[in-house]
Amino acid sequence: MSFRQTLEQQWQEGGWLATSLRPLGGLTGAVATWRRRHIHGREADIPTVVVGNLSVGGSGKTPLVAALAQVLQQAGWQVAIISRGYGAHPPHWPYRVQAHDSPERAGDEPLLLAQLQHQTQAVYICPDRHQAIAAAVADGFDLALLDDGFQHLALHPSLRLLVMSGSRPFGNGYCLPAGPLREPRVALAAADALLVDAAAASALAQTESPPQFGFQVRPQDLQSVADPQRIRSLDSLTGEHWTLVTGIARPQRFVDTLATLGADVGADARFFPDHHVFTQADLEALSRPLVMTEKDAVKCRKFAQPDDWALRITAELAPDFMPWLEGALSNWRNHEH
Repeated sequence: MSFRQTLEQQWQEGGWLATSLRPLGGLTGAVATWRRRHIHGREADIPTVVVGNLSVGGSGKTPLVAALAQVLQQAGWQVAIISRGYGAHPPHWPYRVQAHDSPERAGDEPLLLAQLQHQTQAVYICPDRHQAIAAAVADGFDLALLDDGFQHLALHPSLRLLVMSGSRPFGNGYCLPAGPLREPRVALAAADALLVDAAAASALAQTESPPQFGFQVRPQDLQSVADPQRIRSLDSLTGEHWTLVTGIARPQRFVDTLATLGADVGADARFFPDHHVFTQADLEALSRPLVMTEKDAVKCRKFAQPDDWALRITAELAPDFMPWLEGALSNWRNHEH
């Protein structure tokens, strides 16, 4: 197990390494608290909905952003997804991601969102979110959905949504690098609502927080990495030995999901760091069939073999969330019309 993997495990379970880093975690928390108190961003010209986390990695936020874009579009909004573009190297900033872009150009998560064309219309990337929003406005979009923008304080959004998942949504309760938190848990108060899975809802039952709305992330099917038109049902996971490969934060959730679906992944799992840049050498010697996440698949498509598959997932929002969201955005709707 690598140093990083050991540390991330201790963020959840505790250990000497995480404990020794608590002074640095205290400094991270103090700086984050100061920034939230003293940095007052400016509003955009269109409504902006931020979807973010208090902790790093692995909360199911990407499928939730796609689902939110879909329901907002169905409600009549012209939705643009805005992302920082971590790891991306586009020809210019801001940049509108194309479905055929490489992950090197667009970044893995923005590219995945752009390829879900039935769920959203556009993805813009730029470290300066105001510039990305301005580009979206120029292209005719009237609502910006910010992927992972809760700590981007240069923007004062219309709504802040925090995604919380798992039975320990705060991990060990400490800030980076001693724990998984980007800022102390008191920052919950800055959110307008929480989106929680069943495990997080139970963990937060006694916690004073903004309104909570449930969501579920469900496996959908298996999609060929090399040829996205080829689909297999989830039943095909059962009774066959699979090699699991992934480069995501908190990969145990992916392992557990596959086990629940009946897949035998045994001891052949290969774990890489989050945002790992896959090469052909990473995969070519592994036994097939091989299964990975959708986020991994966008980085492996150009050298994938016929028996490499991605587990596609979809997020479902609780029925009571959309009426709340429409009410929260009603001032903008009335202003426009």
